[in-house]
Amino acid sequence: MSAPNRGAAHRFGRKVKFRVLWTFVAFGIGAASTWHFRQTIFGLLFAPAGGSLSPYGGLPIYTSPTEMFGATFSLAMKGGFAAAFPVLVVSVYQLASPLLNHQQRRFAVIFLPSMLVCYLGGAAFAYFVMLPTGLRFLLHFGEGIAVPVITITEYMKLVTALVFWVGVVFELPPAMFLLAKFRIVSFRRFRKFQKYVPVAAFIVSAIITPTFDMVNSTMVAVPIIVLFEVGLALSWLAEGGPRRLTLWLRTIAHRILRIPRNLWAMVIRILRRLMFWQR
Repeated sequence: MSAPNRGAAHRFGRKVKFRVLWTFVAFGIGAASTWHFRQTIFGLLFAPAGGSLSPYGGLPIYTSPTEMFGATFSLAMKGGFAAAFPVLVVSVYQLASPLLNHQQRRFAVIFLPSMLVCYLGGAAFAYFVMLPTGLRFLLHFGEGIAVPVITITEYMKLVTALVFWVGVVFELPPAMFLLAKFRIVSFRRFRKFQKYVPVAAFIVSAIITPTFDMVNSTMVAVPIIVLFEVGLALSWLAEGGPRRLTLWLRTIAHRILRIPRNLWAMVIRILRRLMFWQR
């Protein structure tokens, strides 16, 4: 290896070490902050249950001396991962950006935040809609027959699983757009799978929800079906659907509406600037 190549490899290695260090620092800050504010965070996570987890002030219980410590440690680790993951993604992008052209960098800048927004939207849907509705049904289903006394381990397992996996499910539309954009899965292939989506949605919902009741399963399956339809539209756009639509509109504009060509050309230029995937 020549001296310039060794120097470039050494500089790249130093950048990687620096990014890895910052990722571990973010993990430590997130885990320490979660541990320090554990009472507040546990309170937020218990809120969807509406104070119905046990007769003891509505709080969950623990049945072994180490269970509460284990639940707190697990929560701190999850807080650390939540803080470190965005830093890791940004670090990978910064390391890879010199290898990307201008269009690829622009695509990454738009795509990565959209993935984050979709995930946060799914997590918010699970926290504000699914959990309160599902827990209200489950915890009051045996009213007059039995009293719920839920352990903190089982409750945290349910909450974290739903929030995480529903967040992942909400990333389906941008994932479908990406697959169609890079010609991995075509729009026609997605459309052929469309008739199987309702059945697949209920199967996936049964897998990702720790409980097997129809309330939670339906509340996961219906968004999956809607998100697939949104992803189907995005995959059509990614495959050049706007270009075909533009040609169709141009034919209507020239032959039927008699719109002047110079005015139509100005409209097309505006549309192309708004659609970053158009060349």
